[in-house]
Amino acid sequence: MTESDAIVFVVDDDPSVREAIRSLIRSVGMRVETFASAQEFMGSSRADAPACLVLDVRMPGLSGLDLQRELS
Repeated sequence: MTESDAIVFVVDDDPSVREAIRSLIRSVGMRVETFASAQEFMGSSRADAPACLVLDVRMPGLSGLDLQRELS
């Protein structure tokens, strides 16, 4: 796998924040996928590639901290 295979996942319930972070990450040439909720992220199929997860701490339902605990 190469650095170009890496992906950044962004989970935030605010559409304007998601879009701003997506644009920033793409501007440096990285792949990015966005999700409106922790549940949406957990339900998605993700490639087996190096990844980084950017989480909103306060979201309705499952918070970013809850998601982090669940993933660990």
